[in-house]
Amino acid sequence: MDASAWERLRRVDPRIWDSLLAFAVLASGLIAFGSRGVRPSDPPSAYGIVLVVVSSVPLAWRRRAPLLVATIVGVAASTGALIGWWPEFVLPLWIAFYSAAAYGARDRLVAVLLPLALASSVAISVGEHTGRGLNWVEVLSELVLTAGIPILLGRMTANRRRRIARDRELAARDAVAAERSRIARELHDVVAHHMSVMIVQAGAARAVGERDPAAAAEALRQVEESGRTGLAEMRRLLELLQTPEGGDGLAPQPGLARLDELLTTTRTTGLAVDLTVEGPERPLPVGVDLSAYRIVQEALTNVLKHSGSSTASVRIAYRPDALEIEVADRGIGVPEGAASDGGHGLIGMRERTALFGGSFESGARADGGFVVRARLPLEVAAT
Repeated sequence: MDASAWERLRRVDPRIWDSLLAFAVLASGLIAFGSRGVRPSDPPSAYGIVLVVVSSVPLAWRRRAPLLVATIVGVAASTGALIGWWPEFVLPLWIAFYSAAAYGARDRLVAVLLPLALASSVAISVGEHTGRGLNWVEVLSELVLTAGIPILLGRMTANRRRRIARDRELAARDAVAAERSRIARELHDVVAHHMSVMIVQAGAARAVGERDPAAAAEALRQVEESGRTGLAEMRRLLELLQTPEGGDGLAPQPGLARLDELLTTTRTTGLAVDLTVEGPERPLPVGVDLSAYRIVQEALTNVLKHSGSSTASVRIAYRPDALEIEVADRGIGVPEGAASDGGHGLIGMRERTALFGGSFESGARADGGFVVRARLPLEVAAT
C-alpha cells in the first residue's frame, strides 16, 4: 500500500471504523450462534440472537461512550454466559473492556470496570460449570483472561496516546519558540538594513548639505522614511520578546518581488504552480512583504512534503487595507498532524500572521485538497 492510500485510510472517520467493527462482530456472533448445537434445556434461539445483537451493535459507540458500552455488553454477555451461551460473547466483551480502558475517563474506570469485570467473571464461571458450585480459582482465572488482559492493553493504549499528545504539545511549543526566534532574526536584519540606509543617507546629506540643499533635503526625507519604517519593525521585533541571533545586519530579507524566483524553483521539483495576482501591485511595509513571502514559501513546502499533489495555486490579492494570500492544492487533504497538533509549518504561518494582527486559517477543501489563507493588514504605525 502506497503512502497516500495509507494516509487516506488513517483519515477515515473513526466512527466509520467502529461501525464496521460492530457489524463484523455481529456477523461473527450470529454465525457462531447459528452453528452451535441446540440443547433441550436451552431457551428459544430468539433470545440468543437478541443477546448477540445487544452485545455487538453498541460497539459502534465504543469511543464515544466507552463505559456505557462496556456496561451494556457486559450485562448481555453475562446473561448469555449464565444460560450457557458463552463463546459467542468472548469477542464483544474483550473489545468492550479494552475500549473502556483505552477511551474511558480514568477516574471512573475502577468504579465501573472492576465490579463489571467481577460480575462477568462470576457469570461465566457459573454458566460453564452449572451444578458444580462456585470455584473462586476459576473465577479469578476468568477475571484475568476475560477482563484483566483487555483492560491492561487498553490502559497501555491510553497511556501511549497521552504520551504522544504531550510530546506533540511540547513539540508545538518548541516550534512556536523556534519560529518566533526565526522571525525575530529576520526582523532584526530588516531593522539593521534600515539603520544602515539611514546612516548612508545622513552621511550623504551632511556631505552635500551646503552645495546642494535639494539633494540634502531628499536624503533627509529618505532618512525619515527609513527611520519610521525601521521603528515600526523594531516595535514588532520587541513584541516577540526574543533575542535576535545571526544575520549580518546588511542585506534585506526577500519579499514578494522575488516570488517569481520562488515559484520557478518550486516548479523544478515537478509541482506545477499557478500564480494569480489581484489588484494593483504596490510597495508593502518590509515586515509584511517578508512575511508574505515566507507564508507562500512555507505553504508550498507543505504541498511538496504532505499533499501528494502535482499542482498548486497561489493567489495574492492587494486590498486597500490588507494583503490576502491563498495557497491551495488538490492533494490528499490535511497534512499529517497539521489539524490536531498544528504542524510546524502551519505554526510558523500562523505566528507570522498574528505578528501583524492578521487572520489565518487552514484546512481541507470541500472539493478535495488543502488550502491556506492569510490576511495581513497594511496599516503600519508611522510614529
